Amino acid sequence: MRIPPYYERPGWQRFFAGVIIGMLIGWFFFIYQYGQVYEGLMLRISKQETVIIDQQTRIDRLVSEQTKLNEENQKKLTIQQIDITYLNDRKLRLNQLTLFELRQQALNELQFLERKDIETVANMKDLMVRTLENKVFHVGEARYQLDVKEIYLFTTLRIHVEIIPFRI
Repeated sequence: MRIPPYYERPGWQRFFAGVIIGMLIGWFFFIYQYGQVYEGLMLRISKQETVIIDQQTRIDRLVSEQTKLNEENQKKLTIQQIDITYLNDRKLRLNQLTLFELRQQALNELQFLERKDIETVANMKDLMVRTLENKVFHVGEARYQLDVKEIYLFTTLRIHVEIIPFRI
């Protein structure tokens, strides 16, 4: 077997030279386009990194300012509302009017706590409990006492109590 001598024919020589030159031109075009795209992506990534760093420093600064403000505000927090919840109102089967009047009388006893600092109210917690537990509330013909079970202090003072019918 013998390979035909294409190197002697000028048509084949031009064809192979064109293929090699085309491959070189295509390769250089590919390298150029890849470089352009890569450069654009690197520029975009660097811009995004600077934006991310700026945003992160801004977030850190705002978070630190917010925590400082929260700490200052927590020192200044006051009781805005008092909420009394009955734990055994269904068991005693009291009507809504009796529960409402009992709640209003208890709220009147604790009215002095509104607009006070939470820290002050926390220090006066024993006084508040004794005030509610030692008072006999008159609702209609019946008399009731309250037994404080749980107290939650924040801007809303939540007190969970049990109603005890008072008997002499």
